[in-house]
Amino acid sequence: MPGPGMIINAIKAQNFKKKTGITEKENTLMAYEHKTPYWIPCIYTDCWLLQPKMEGERYCGHDVGTDWFGVEWTYESNIGAPMPTPGKILFDDIADWKEYIKFPDLDAIDWEKQAEEDLRTDLVASLSAGHRVYTKNGKSIVDPNKAGVAMVLNGMFERMHSLMGFENALIALASDPESCAEYFEAMANHKIKFFQKIGQYYPVSIINAHDDYGSKDRMLMSPDTWRAIIKPQLKRMVDACHEMGIKYQHHSCGYIEPIIPDLIEIGVDALDPLQAGNTNIREIKDKYQNQLTFVGGEDNQGILEQPGCPKADQIAEYDRAVNVLAPGGSYVAFPHVANFGLLPTQLQEHFKYGVSFYKKNNQGPWKNA
Repeated sequence: MPGPGMIINAIKAQNFKKKTGITEKENTLMAYEHKTPYWIPCIYTDCWLLQPKMEGERYCGHDVGTDWFGVEWTYESNIGAPMPTPGKILFDDIADWKEYIKFPDLDAIDWEKQAEEDLRTDLVASLSAGHRVYTKNGKSIVDPNKAGVAMVLNGMFERMHSLMGFENALIALASDPESCAEYFEAMANHKIKFFQKIGQYYPVSIINAHDDYGSKDRMLMSPDTWRAIIKPQLKRMVDACHEMGIKYQHHSCGYIEPIIPDLIEIGVDALDPLQAGNTNIREIKDKYQNQLTFVGGEDNQGILEQPGCPKADQIAEYDRAVNVLAPGGSYVAFPHVANFGLLPTQLQEHFKYGVSFYKKNNQGPWKNA
């Protein structure tokens, strides 16, 4: 339960927002249009979130289960999320992918019924509980005054290594790029069709698609391999979103600095979570903030999710990320943590420090005001 300090700061933040005369959605989209908004938007407070057909792309429980590709997942309590069950793969040679991959029939789903269920599901509560948690009295999560964000997990590369194992996937990229290219094209076709269903049945402004390309301090494949095999198909996915008037936000954990210019080139609108391994991120933002929205930027691995992280350190890390990335606008706060128990402290500091940041620093609409 939120404490009295958080409630007071939340009320002050809401009153501040109301005085600007614009909605949270309008303010958020200013950031996604690479402008400096009235206040720093936060994914958790200025947007409504959903995961369409959440049981499809990944088993969501706290035990063992399968997704719609038949991949088995096991819940890992130490990270608070399911992971592909070790040793349980569908195939080990990418040349055999056509024989083993059975794409879900998206046209067979009753999307009106699915959307009705998804749009009364509390996403954060569901992920914490390991099962769907519905809103009180079945109330819709859609808030016309906030920006809708659809999260889509397990992108093309993530799906690849969930199907065939991580080492096998990395070997395949190096040893059989032709079969990999065929696989990525087919998986992009599936993703594009899924995106189109989202655009048709869910009133969202942003699709936040996940596909990790980096480890803590280096990419999982060479930038040239990524450019040759993954980039062309990712561009098709980005284009599909833009054709529907939806912004494309890409999620990639880890170090991905070498391909940020490529992501901008193919039209990616926003990028998260900008983990700490990307050590030159402020310099990159100075160069590209008129073309890319920067989302997150906190050090979840080194600070926030270290055991027993003190509240003072959590607050200091929020402030550091804001001080580094918010100047110049084109920034959205997103405390990217697996442990949702960290969110109250993060959100309280957002209300206290982030909401008034641009006004206090005379930036954007507040300049010369």
